[in-house]
Amino acid sequence: MKRLPAILAVLLALAAPVAAAERQGTDIFAGYSFAKVEDVSRHGGNLALGFDLFGPIDGFVDASAHWGSAESTSIDDLTLTAGPGVRFGKRGGTLIFARVLAGLVKDRTSITVLDVDIGESRSGFGLLAGGGVDVPITRALAVRGQADYLLWSPGGGEANCLAIGCPTGDGDWASGFRASAGIVYRFGIAA
Repeated sequence: MKRLPAILAVLLALAAPVAAAERQGTDIFAGYSFAKVEDVSRHGGNLALGFDLFGPIDGFVDASAHWGSAESTSIDDLTLTAGPGVRFGKRGGTLIFARVLAGLVKDRTSITVLDVDIGESRSGFGLLAGGGVDVPITRALAVRGQADYLLWSPGGGEANCLAIGCPTGDGDWASGFRASAGIVYRFGIAA
């Protein structure tokens, strides 16, 4: 009980910059994306939308697709996620953001034999947690670098783990890392 005032003071001190954050408006991001999921490297693209939600909380919608291969097997993924986050910085200037997103992850594994494509798709619940930085080129355009940790549940047990290479062999969860870089357009700001 003696520590409660100190804990509350620390929480208030940490929350003050978030509460005082300037509203950032709406922005759209498009760029290259690299993902490494369960030791398989994949290249692709990332498209994201950031917008003011309420108070200091912002909303994010994110979609990405990646393609790769391992041992003559094609492995593709698609993520469609949305969720809350925070953005810090001056509108039109350098911006730092952090977010936690949840949504759909779809994974497809296939092999081609004599021009016949044999494949299996799995869909499941996924989480993305990460952040990044926007560095302005002009007031309305910026360059973004971002990184996210992906955790998802492909379901299907042992058979799916054999296909995607889950290290635990239990098929319950798969994880990986995603990094993206590209261009941001900020709506409502004169260039």
